[in-house]
This record gives sequence, structure tokens and C-alpha cells, in this order.
Amino acid sequence: MYQLIAFDMDGTLLTSQKTIAKSSIAAIDRAHAAGKQVALSTGRSLSELGLYKKDLQGIRYAVLASGALIYDLEMKQTLAEQTLPAVVVDKVKALAEAHDLMVVGMINGQGYLQRSHFENIANYYMEIYTELYDETAVLVDNICDLLAKERENFGKINIYHLTADERDQSYEVLLSEDIAMIKSEVSGLELTARGVEKGQGLAHLAQYLQLPMEQIIAVGDADNDESMIREAGLGIAMGNANESIKGLADVIVADNDHDGCAQAIDEFLLEEKYKNKE
Repeated sequence: MYQLIAFDMDGTLLTSQKTIAKSSIAAIDRAHAAGKQVALSTGRSLSELGLYKKDLQGIRYAVLASGALIYDLEMKQTLAEQTLPAVVVDKVKALAEAHDLMVVGMINGQGYLQRSHFENIANYYMEIYTELYDETAVLVDNICDLLAKERENFGKINIYHLTADERDQSYEVLLSEDIAMIKSEVSGLELTARGVEKGQGLAHLAQYLQLPMEQIIAVGDADNDESMIREAGLGIAMGNANESIKGLADVIVADNDHDGCAQAIDEFLLEEKYKNKE
């Protein structure tokens, strides 16, 4: 019945140690052997997949930057791309100039952040991503200069604050803008253009592959996965998902540290009784 399964990364395909479990890699191989597709649907930029290049070799298509970029990893080809309104980028720049924020901007699949913010990444509750940014991000001297220079070219912007309360204040400031906005991590906001969400990105990929959404499974754990879990023919929540996503999903599998992704592939994409096949 189902032909494609799309996985979120952080909290889903990635374990709490930010690795891809061997059981997940083996299950992806089983899916491909059965003629099924496995895709990514993540808030990450294309550049941020670099740490997992070897483990992701079996995955061809990716919905990236929360739907702002649809990409063919095998052909290294952009299938679709949407950018934030320049006036919103200007407003983010004004916020960054007025407050102590860490801004991560994504342009044409590449992530950028300010060097001084990276050096103090723990202040923004993002220290678990230190290796990721060190290996894949372009560090700039002044993020506001980049926001000004590339104001029309940002597919996605993430803003990280010193406190959750400060995040909520930025949320209120940006609420009237023509954007999609999701609260993430401890103190983060994820910004994309209006209508650009994982669900929309997954629907675009489905159309490209000529698959009805009824034949697609979406697997996630957090608020930015809501749209794709709603849009997919089958929405699956990880065992570690927040209560909102669990309530929305059709089924719940094991958590990201206990083979939940392999279970999703075997039981629902391949329709086999799940066993730990490592």
C-alpha cells in the first residue's frame, strides 16, 4: 500500500547521540531491496547532511530547510526552492542588532552563522550541535552583514535566544509577517516563507514522483513535523515525540534510541512483523 516513507532527522532518524542507528540503515536497505523509497524531511540545510553522507547513501530525495528546498541527493539537483520575503529578513536583522541572538541562515542549501555565536553556542542551548556547525557551517564575522547582503536569498532562518521568554517575544514581533514560524529546541524559532512547511514539501516531492499522498508515510517527533504527519497517508510519531505529535499521529513506534525507525519501515512500509534485525 505505501510506497515512500519520509523521516525527520533530529529526534527521529537520529538517535539522542546524533547518530543514525545501524538498525535504521539496515531497514533502509531492506526497503530499497523491496522497491520502496526512503526520503528525508528535515529542518536541516543541505550542508548539514554532510556528517551523515556515508549513512545516507541509500536515500535519494530530501525535503530540506523545512520544505524550502526539495533536492535530489543522487543527481545533486534542486527540484524546487522558495525563499523568505526580504522584508522579513530585514526584520530578523533588526532583532539581531537589538538583542543577543544566534541566527543560523540557509542560502541555497548552505548554513551560515556568526563565529562569535558559534564560540558561545551553549548560551543558546545548542551545544549538542557544536560538531555539526563546526563541520558544515560557514562561519562569518557578522551575521547582520550577511542578512543585508543576501536579504532576498534566504530559504530558511533559525533564531536562537538566551531564554524561552525572549524567544516568545521575538515570536510576537514576527507574528504579523507573511511567514511560517515554528518554535523549536529550548529557545529557537524556525522561519520559512508562508506555506513552506514539511507537509507542503513532501506533497511537492510526491507530485514529482507521481505518488498520491495516500501512499506516503511521514515519521516525526516535534512540532515542525505536524504538517507532514497531517498530509501523509500514514502519520507516525516516535516514542519520544511530544504529546501534540503523538495525539495527531495514526500510530506510535519505539523511540529514536530503540529502533523506532526500523519498526516504522518494517511494520508499515514493508508490512512485516517488526523484529530487531541488526
